[in-house]
Amino acid sequence: MAAYRRGKFSWRAFVSLYITWSALILLVSGVILYIAPAGRIAKWTHISLLGLEKEEWQAIHTIFSFLFVIAAGFHLFYNWKPFISYLKDKFKQAFALRKELYATTILTIAIFVLTLWNVPPFSTIMDIGEYFTESWESKQNEPPIPHAEELTIEELAKTVQLPLQQIIQNLKEQNIEAAPEMIVKDVAEKYDLTPSELFKKMKVEPVQNQQSGASLSGKGYGRMTLADICKDLNIPLEVALERLERFHIKADGQMMLRDLANEYDKKPIDLLNIIQKGQLE
Repeated sequence: MAAYRRGKFSWRAFVSLYITWSALILLVSGVILYIAPAGRIAKWTHISLLGLEKEEWQAIHTIFSFLFVIAAGFHLFYNWKPFISYLKDKFKQAFALRKELYATTILTIAIFVLTLWNVPPFSTIMDIGEYFTESWESKQNEPPIPHAEELTIEELAKTVQLPLQQIIQNLKEQNIEAAPEMIVKDVAEKYDLTPSELFKKMKVEPVQNQQSGASLSGKGYGRMTLADICKDLNIPLEVALERLERFHIKADGQMMLRDLANEYDKKPIDLLNIIQKGQLE
């Protein structure tokens, strides 16, 4: 008679049900993270999806993935005999299923390799995710530089090129006490604000992303072609290609920045600096 019919707690059933619930949570969290905004936007604005912020979804996805592996181990333990019996049956059928075995093996390897090579339709799936990620971006929710919430008030003042005391005074006028050495996100949390809202209360304008190489990072340029990047930066493509050529980097307008960087063992931000300024920083 089954354990549950005898009123006993069944660990086998517990593990099986837990795996089911975990799989469901991993599915939901995976979809959320697929369409979630970039980290710099999520941390700056505290955008929430289904009531949770991106960092919370990341934590949930990571923890449940870790526990899912452990639960799968227990599931194998509790079902070891049926599992071994199943394998024996399959080995006996191996010769009868040679075509299927070869086909699935080749298909698995092909998907693995083509994904690494960034070949459609696998690259398309990644591009769609990138599209959703970048769709959250706007001038209103873009931080002056990536991870600006991690800076001190003094460091942020230098970034936005505004006198520190003026920022402190602007905040004080709105009943927000802040010291130069305080971290932006800590001040925002203290007054139940997002870093973005606190920044607006400083009454400063975000720095335009035209001169600073650091401000170019995290803009999604990696998946853009050189032609599109040049159009976005208002730089003639011929000029950009000529600057790259000076560093012995041969390219064309249809190449993606990320692929070009990988080919020459450089970081995308390095190539962006060359394209924009004609030099490496």
